[in-house]
Amino acid sequence: MCHNFREDLTIDGIAQAAGFSRFHFTREFTNLIGVSPRRFLRAVRFEEAKRLLSDSRLNIAEISHAVGYSSVGTFSSCFKSCTGVTPSAYRRLRSADPLASAGPQRGDGTPTALMPLHGHVQAPSADQSGVVFVGLFPSPVPDGHPVRCKVLLRPGAFVLDNVPTGSWHVLARSVTQRTREGRQVGHAPAVGGVGPVTTSADHAPGPVAIRLHRVKPATLRLCSVPHRGLRPAPLGS
Repeated sequence: MCHNFREDLTIDGIAQAAGFSRFHFTREFTNLIGVSPRRFLRAVRFEEAKRLLSDSRLNIAEISHAVGYSSVGTFSSCFKSCTGVTPSAYRRLRSADPLASAGPQRGDGTPTALMPLHGHVQAPSADQSGVVFVGLFPSPVPDGHPVRCKVLLRPGAFVLDNVPTGSWHVLARSVTQRTREGRQVGHAPAVGGVGPVTTSADHAPGPVAIRLHRVKPATLRLCSVPHRGLRPAPLGS
């Protein structure tokens, strides 16, 4: 999927290539990765779409076809469903200052708030510079708006206030800032996440530690898909 996402892939075809039935492949893939093959493929395609929207001058139709969509309308609606903004809006946001364009840091409407969630983001190296986005999502894939979110000037401690009851994934991603001339500043993006983190009326979540790791440009670049079974690590561990 990572190498052939531009093609007209089907789950049946992918399962056949792997030597499994569709049912067995979907079950084993979901158990191993934490999300279904279909959601994983969509995430791979949209990560490439984000890169093209940020780094190229291709129009929306060209980007749609470049990532495997035959319909621009379907691409745009799915992109908005996953990211919370349209492709055009995403391009405008990426060309601006990430702190200025972050918007409200609380997230969209959610159930009754409960308590804060404390955590710490650790950079993949001694370099502690760079803006980091931290979001609270109901699944390992950051689809749509986060339930709660925070923008950090650099890796370090954070607090997500008023976390509602539920089971959540805390996902983080560093961003590469740009100068007015469009030149990138800083290291390649880094991602990390923990989850599920459970909150309830009688259970206060402990602090979580997110270790960011660099990602290769040609591979999946999500602040998502932590391995199934990954749990919050105690701070300092």
